[in-house]
Amino acid sequence: MGRITVDARGEVCPKPLILTRKQLKETSMGESFVVLIDNDTSKENVERFLSDNRIEFQTSRTENAYSILVSRTQADLSHPEAEDYCQPAAAPRARHAYCFTSDQMGTGPADLGRILIQACINTIKEVEPPPAALVFYNSGVTLTTDDSPVLTALQDLEKSGIAILVCGTCANYFQIKDRIRVGIISNMYAILETLSRSGHVLYP
Repeated sequence: MGRITVDARGEVCPKPLILTRKQLKETSMGESFVVLIDNDTSKENVERFLSDNRIEFQTSRTENAYSILVSRTQADLSHPEAEDYCQPAAAPRARHAYCFTSDQMGTGPADLGRILIQACINTIKEVEPPPAALVFYNSGVTLTTDDSPVLTALQDLEKSGIAILVCGTCANYFQIKDRIRVGIISNMYAILETLSRSGHVLYP
């Protein structure tokens, strides 16, 4: 007779845990069975359940599932409530956005502010996770023009997949619309929609 397989593929917590506990009760001491799971969260929850109950197991990865070989080594479960181990996967955190409202950073001397804003933009590529978007408005739009000291850095960030939005009203005010060399000239609706979708909005 072949080894029993508990197929929990396609199931989400707490079903894989319940199926594992059920099979443990039906398995004699010293015997083993295999649990098949196809998602990381359920696999990790089952592993914690087995570890806390001092049940021996070995996990391997097949092409489309995890295979957990479970050996019944304890007569009784010290933590029988399998449902307590059902930890849902954490929702992915929405990526942040940077808003540049000036061609300077901070409120001190102007020359220092320009040095700081350049250092800030040049450092964005090193930060993990990367932002979803960079938004430029008010005098911040001048950082996107042909003579901007951070133009190359911004172009590289845009090539990496970061959205760059430039306020069209601001560009018109400063009469630089024909000199913008990076990003998309945008409107207030698109800017607010982008900021609303962001997990955090940072103002350097």
